[in-house]
Amino acid sequence: MKYVIGIDQGASKTHAIVSDEYGIVLGMGKSYGACHSSDGMTHAITAVKEAVDQALEQSGISIQEIELIAAGMTGVDWDFEEALLTKVLREAFPTEKVIVVNDCIIAMRAGTRRSYGCVLCAGSGLNCAVRNENGDQIIYGFYIDDEFQGGYSLGKKTIRAVIDSHIGLKGETKLTRMILDYFNVDTVDELLYRKMTNAVTSKDYLYLPIILEEAAAQNDSVALNVLADYGKNIAMYAVRGMEKLSMLNMGVDIILSGSIFKCKLPILREAVSLEVHKYAINAKIVDAVYEPIVGAALLGLDSLNKVIPEEVYDNLEKSADKFKIKRMSDEEEG
Repeated sequence: MKYVIGIDQGASKTHAIVSDEYGIVLGMGKSYGACHSSDGMTHAITAVKEAVDQALEQSGISIQEIELIAAGMTGVDWDFEEALLTKVLREAFPTEKVIVVNDCIIAMRAGTRRSYGCVLCAGSGLNCAVRNENGDQIIYGFYIDDEFQGGYSLGKKTIRAVIDSHIGLKGETKLTRMILDYFNVDTVDELLYRKMTNAVTSKDYLYLPIILEEAAAQNDSVALNVLADYGKNIAMYAVRGMEKLSMLNMGVDIILSGSIFKCKLPILREAVSLEVHKYAINAKIVDAVYEPIVGAALLGLDSLNKVIPEEVYDNLEKSADKFKIKRMSDEEEG
């Protein structure tokens, strides 16, 4: 029997699972979030070790029995970082077979039964990755403009919509009252002053998409348009990535992952779908079902098998409730 370890390290958490070659999850571990480039390598790898040790203990499998480690890690934005983290993980665990990718890639792999595809991962920021059947890939990362950086940019667009409504560039919107109440100010002038004096914090910007969704749920046209425009714009990263890898005519799964796509309203997803299908009619828009940690394990199993048998996916489904590896809603996470 062969065993793999999947690792998912992001800024907010580090997860690890142990799976056998048939997709049966045997153990899971959790630790704090970290990024080697901002928090230091020692801090990041310590979290990985904690999560892996927990997963191994729960599984009853020793590290010496592990065939391969596949890790999706935040901060893998340049080729040298992939090589560096591969080296560090080989030193941390007694195995030469280590795969390290940007965490966006495992989010993609968690949403499809293919080893290739595309992902739009919109959380506090935004990333987009495309991978073809040969393993060639494009990860946009720092190429993505600040204007489209997930919840942070949607928060900024929400305030901009209120200001534009005030000066007549947009129609009246329920966002005005809702945003003024949130900041406990009486006028848009006061709101603008807070914005210009940097009194609006990153935490504020990351919270405002919730208010934007509330207004959109009340059929507010300005809020709906903000979401639709955002979806249309970020879809083009997927389109151009598929074009560069000659995948526009393929039936590619485009995985939507990250907290922004947990929006209960269909408009964001529909905007992405409409724009994508202008260029890639055979593409399929897919909402991620599993957490990215599952994608890490599947990436490892891809390396062991040319084609992963269907029973692997069946076994993952059977493991889902026990190990809570399905993608959760914001309410469930909270």
